[in-house]
Amino acid sequence: MRERAALVTIIRTEGSTFRRVGAAMLVHETGAIINTLSGGCPERDLVDRAREVMDSGNIRYVGYNEEQGLDLLLEMGCGGTLEVAIEPFNSCDDLQFLPFLEDALQAGRAFMMSTIFPPSGSTDRPRRNFDRRAVDITGGSIPAGTAVCDIRDHGQVVLIESFRAPVCLVIAGASEEARQLADVASRLGWRGTIVDSSSERLGALATLAPGWTSMISHPETIHLNVPLDENTAFVTMTRNLAQDIAYLRAGSDAGAFYLGALGSRERAHLIRARVDSPSLRVPAGLDVGSNTPGEIALAVVAEIMAARHGRTGTSLSVIDGPLH
Repeated sequence: MRERAALVTIIRTEGSTFRRVGAAMLVHETGAIINTLSGGCPERDLVDRAREVMDSGNIRYVGYNEEQGLDLLLEMGCGGTLEVAIEPFNSCDDLQFLPFLEDALQAGRAFMMSTIFPPSGSTDRPRRNFDRRAVDITGGSIPAGTAVCDIRDHGQVVLIESFRAPVCLVIAGASEEARQLADVASRLGWRGTIVDSSSERLGALATLAPGWTSMISHPETIHLNVPLDENTAFVTMTRNLAQDIAYLRAGSDAGAFYLGALGSRERAHLIRARVDSPSLRVPAGLDVGSNTPGEIALAVVAEIMAARHGRTGTSLSVIDGPLH
């Protein structure tokens, strides 16, 4: 490992904070940051402390509360308090958990990860364990997509995180709008496929985003060619009403958590009359004034995210209560 780094993980929050327990930020020894904890977290101070951890090689816990560091939170305009764990990555041995995490993410199903942090000042490395069994964690003590933290004997800190299966986005209808929707989705780490009944239209597509595929598939056989399940978001834009309806019905039969179709209000009325599903959103997308293919893609992805997390897509400025 040529360059040292430190991982900063939020292990406790109280009150109004921008990020939740489990959120993490990687700090390079150059001061560069990946996955910033902005919006109220004292990052300038965390970078300095992360460098100290790289030098010492010891894990460290840092709290920003009434007893210490509160002035930094006030300076950033944060009304809550938080505590972070900072662990050094000074050798390849410190990164041995990454292949296991990558495997769990690529498996395409929900999983859990537990991290046992040693007491503050210890040179021991955190121990991470993965539960990659195909289990339903939504009914357990930790809701899907959340994290909890607990202090155990001898000062150990245990962080348990539940990860949802990644979104699988299926787009029916090869077009520039479909390609741009795939591009936006890929930036969130979503995998997916563009399907069409025409090889000519598929052949005219520009290069797809990394990890994305395209294939010929008709509505009646799509379940044989593309994995469809409760982690699937299905968007149709074939410009053919009968085909859109047939594709949406296939997605509904497979239990897709989101079904969307582009089109006018009149077209939406016709689709709703033929596709009976609580997951149906037509016209697809949030009302953000989108007009270009890129803007439409942004609006649709935002609506899919809201559906995935059980949110309404309402402006955060008018919401009373926690942001997460």
